Amino acid sequence: MARPFIIGAYASHPAPELEADYYQLLADQPWVSGVEIPYPGQLATQLDVLASHLSPHWDFNTITAIPGTMQNVWKDETFGLASPDEAGREAALAFTRRLCDDLDDLCDKAGRLLVGRVQLHSAPTRLANADAFKRSLEDVLGWDWCGATLVVEHCDAYIPEQNPEKGFLSLADEIDIVAELGIGIHLNWGRSAVEGRSAETAFEHVREAGERGVLDGIVFSGAGPEETQYGYSWIDGHLPAQADEPTSLMDAEQIGRCAQAAIARGVEYLGAKVCVPKDASLEQRLAMLTGIYRACHLQG
Repeated sequence: MARPFIIGAYASHPAPELEADYYQLLADQPWVSGVEIPYPGQLATQLDVLASHLSPHWDFNTITAIPGTMQNVWKDETFGLASPDEAGREAALAFTRRLCDDLDDLCDKAGRLLVGRVQLHSAPTRLANADAFKRSLEDVLGWDWCGATLVVEHCDAYIPEQNPEKGFLSLADEIDIVAELGIGIHLNWGRSAVEGRSAETAFEHVREAGERGVLDGIVFSGAGPEETQYGYSWIDGHLPAQADEPTSLMDAEQIGRCAQAAIARGVEYLGAKVCVPKDASLEQRLAMLTGIYRACHLQG
């Protein structure tokens, strides 16, 4: 069976009136196995619209809780599954329960199980505590996730001497926790690069998680040291690959290097998630994603 390749389509959404056409274009690509669904987003507010976008043959969609996690962290600095503050941790558990319930509604609407992974995160910024995170994961692992497997998505760890984008737990702490609980790590190339201010950090993270036997997936988003149309320097802004954004550190060589290292270490799925110029056509959006897919498979 081919290794699933997922698309974080929400990062490259066109105008609302073109969304259905964009999803159909993605569904027409034989190498696209599904999409990454942001939570809350349409999963919480436009379930019918989301269900209509998910092609019947997409059997490996994923859900990321990072949008809602950060929306809550910005309002309450103690919010998070890794919060040492019990009220903040309970609020994050309640948020995660809503995600679980909305996933159940989506599967009911679609009439099938269609999500392969749910990505959870070790918020809050600066305050994240490994013991609290482990307790939260132990709680949520007992819930009915409609056939999906929980994974921990690593975001940039908190480093005192630099401004964090997410500033959560270290990868080492997350690896120890998931190894004990029997789940996996999901990596985002750009978030790892942001953490270390280097493309090398992304490769090191692939190797570190892979050698511990917990690397489950990797999605390729870019990052870089300069301000661009996508935001300030070192933003967690899903920059395109270098071919489409010259300041991005994520070039074809780095993509191929990390993808092949991940494959060698048993990764279950790959993917791409990039922002695009606002005036890009649907075909241009697809081409930017296709370039990443091809770079992943140049050597294998």
